[in-house]
Amino acid sequence: MKKLYRFGTSKLCLQYHLMNSVKLLIADDHTMMAQMWGDFLSKSDTYEVVDKVSSREELKNALEMHHPDIVLLDILLSDGSTLDILGSLKKISPATKFLAVSGYADTTTVHRAFIVGVDGYLSKTSTLEEMKAAISVVLEGSKYYCKDIEMFLPDLIGEENERDHKALLTKKEKQVAYWVYKGLSAKDIAEKLGISFKTVEVHRHHIYQKLGIQKSAKLMLYVQENPHLFSDVA
Repeated sequence: MKKLYRFGTSKLCLQYHLMNSVKLLIADDHTMMAQMWGDFLSKSDTYEVVDKVSSREELKNALEMHHPDIVLLDILLSDGSTLDILGSLKKISPATKFLAVSGYADTTTVHRAFIVGVDGYLSKTSTLEEMKAAISVVLEGSKYYCKDIEMFLPDLIGEENERDHKALLTKKEKQVAYWVYKGLSAKDIAEKLGISFKTVEVHRHHIYQKLGIQKSAKLMLYVQENPHLFSDVA
């Protein structure tokens, strides 16, 4: 969150994105949808929409030209499925993150999307604000799962009944959990880890979902009772 939850972006890279606009490429064959996303994100100096494309061929050409930080990727474009060509897209622009935005939220589609290598998944019922949060999480090197697919998490990360929490929690989630245990506020954790307040809240939500808890006190008790799971972040 486990092969599907990975972190790898350094704090230096995060600072780079804070100082430079995030280059976004929108791949969706619904013109109105693509325009809405572009207009919303372009209101902030944080994002630069470098192109909008509606076909797989246009997507390949745009990747070669722009090498964006993020692609908002509709799973089905005018000339076919983007999941079929994701491997070749990653070869064109290895540093680019792919955030799927799809009207499909069924188990088969979601599983296949993560298997072929998407970095996050939003449904088209997700809010525009959640899209911003997802972009932030993906840029940090984590996978993002929208609310509509949380029911699939146990299948995505392995057999839930094994309750291997060390595998369930990503390194970043373990860091957030540890500093909650130490009594830091979400604002302080954000400053300490070099991430946004909103991203801390997203990580904490995922931690609660995975551990089956609802309150910080329960999380603090869990960390206290399982210090060996947090030795690499303490």
